[in-house]
Amino acid sequence: MSNCPLTTDFRMAMQELAASVNVITAQDNGLRNGLTATAVCSLSMEPASMLVCIHKDVQALEQIRNNGFFCINVLSANQQEVSDVFAGRTGAVAEQRFEQTGEWTESQSGTPMLDKALANVVCEVQELKEAGSHYICIGLVKEVRLTASTTPLIYAQQQYGTLTDLPETSAV
Repeated sequence: MSNCPLTTDFRMAMQELAASVNVITAQDNGLRNGLTATAVCSLSMEPASMLVCIHKDVQALEQIRNNGFFCINVLSANQQEVSDVFAGRTGAVAEQRFEQTGEWTESQSGTPMLDKALANVVCEVQELKEAGSHYICIGLVKEVRLTASTTPLIYAQQQYGTLTDLPETSAV
């Protein structure tokens, strides 16, 4: 992106857009990889599907393309360190990221699911569409795992936060 006033203003405006923090994971031929993402949303209830925007340069994109599955791990307020590791802030790469961030369970498709995440949503890739500097990844939901709920981890204004005004609920 250029440094024109519109680009600068756009970047500042997007910093005000609070979003949940997620770690997107994938594996292919035993190689696990992942990334931190905030551009994640539900797309449809029928069929159940999700949308994730992934930068073109992210290494985990190769595992997502090759295997055809990914997992959206919705982080809780106490999992900021997990976000930092998968965002590349610690220097850990690929498998090192998993070793530094807790316990993982394989989904039915073999996709890594973070234990103690608020939710794990495993998707099969339906479409990868190039859009600017990113790919829009649309996935059909194949598996969902919920854990006891706490408040979600939120990112806005270049910092982590929580939604303290929301009541805690327990998973179904």
